[in-house]
This record gives sequence, C-alpha cells and structure tokens, in this order.
Amino acid sequence: MKLIARAIDDRAIEHRRDDRRRYTWRTLFGTLFVRRRRIPRREEDMLNSYVDWYGPWPLVATVMITMMCCLDAFFTLILISNGAVEMNIFMDWLIQRDIQTFAVVKIAITSLALVVLVMHFNFRIYRVIAVRYLMYALVPVYMALIAHEINLLQQVV
Repeated sequence: MKLIARAIDDRAIEHRRDDRRRYTWRTLFGTLFVRRRRIPRREEDMLNSYVDWYGPWPLVATVMITMMCCLDAFFTLILISNGAVEMNIFMDWLIQRDIQTFAVVKIAITSLALVVLVMHFNFRIYRVIAVRYLMYALVPVYMALIAHEINLLQQVV
C-alpha cells in the first residue's frame, strides 16, 4: 500500500490509494441484523433525524399498506370489468394500456412513497405534522378504501 502525503497549511494529509476494508457476508449480516443507531446521538437532533432502526411498528404499517395496495389494485380491476370507472387519469391510462403495467406501477409508486416515509419517520412536515403519525394514519384510511371497494363489489356482483 503506497501512502501519499501532501503538506497543506503545515499539516500533512495522508491519502491511501487502496481501501483496506473488506466486504464479506459478515459485513452484510452485520448491517442487516445489528441495529446500531436507534435514537439520535444528541438531544437537539431528536427532531428531523435519521436512525438505523425504527422499530417493528413502521414495518407492520408498511407491510399492511403494501398488502392493501395490492388488494386495491385487484378490486379496482374487478370493479372496472363490471362497469366502474377509474377516477385517477394516470391509472386509467395505464389500465387502458396494459393491466400488468398498471399493477406494477401502482405497487411501485406506493412502495417508493413508503420507503421515503420510513426514511423520514422522525421528521416533521412544516414543523407540525409528524411523519410517523401520517404513516400510521394511512393504515385506517386504506382500510376504509378497501371496505368501500368490498361494499361496491357486493352491490355489483
């Protein structure tokens, strides 16, 4: 390993050309299962901070929302085949174009939004709305949507 030293402002800065870290399966398992940062380091960082582990409840909410998104796509296709109309212009265009593309795009958009929400779980929007409560509020809202679609399906079928 060769070291290159440069003097800047009477200080020597050492640069290594080769990275001495080695990435193994142990590195991967360590990053997946060893929860390093559960809370912010400083008291002033409690608001609007990123951590490594958010706890089990954001995972539960994320999985529930994703599953309800899949149900929503399925129920939407059944309702449309029975004469309903999709109100979302973009989703309607996708359904007209290709049903598989509709399902993939719908689930991908929802999943991407959930990833962003989980990343910003400790943040506040406009210093008022906590993202954690927004994410937890999406679960009953999506449940209400699914219940509405089931009600529509009972009327149609």
